[in-house]
Amino acid sequence: MKRAVIYIAIVLGLFVTCKAQKIEQRIISGTFYKLVKGKDFNTAYTLELHVDSTFKLLINSAGGGPICEGKWEMVDNEFVMLQCSEDANPYKMLSNGYLGQKKHKLQVINKNKIKYKDVVLKRKKPLVGHRL
Repeated sequence: MKRAVIYIAIVLGLFVTCKAQKIEQRIISGTFYKLVKGKDFNTAYTLELHVDSTFKLLINSAGGGPICEGKWEMVDNEFVMLQCSEDANPYKMLSNGYLGQKKHKLQVINKNKIKYKDVVLKRKKPLVGHRL
């Protein structure tokens, strides 16, 4: 009986400590990428999260390549909130490089995977000597 109680206490302790791990902003910083192959064309998603809380989101497909840059933050240790900056050039809104949505909520799966809409982006290995 004592062994069963000790075993349950250890398992519960491990579960609580694993769930309570905090993902820090500096740990999640990096470049995440996913290439989605479609029937007619491919779409490449690239997200760069910088340590200074700035980011760059690029979505390249046959229809254009919208880019969003701005500030990001961790929310509830589970989400990354992206806030795109307004572009000073009003003609950019008419181009295929304009991303109409200015706020994005991404789910952090772990330090190497982030979910953007239905796409799971994976961390790219940094080049030697390269820093974000």
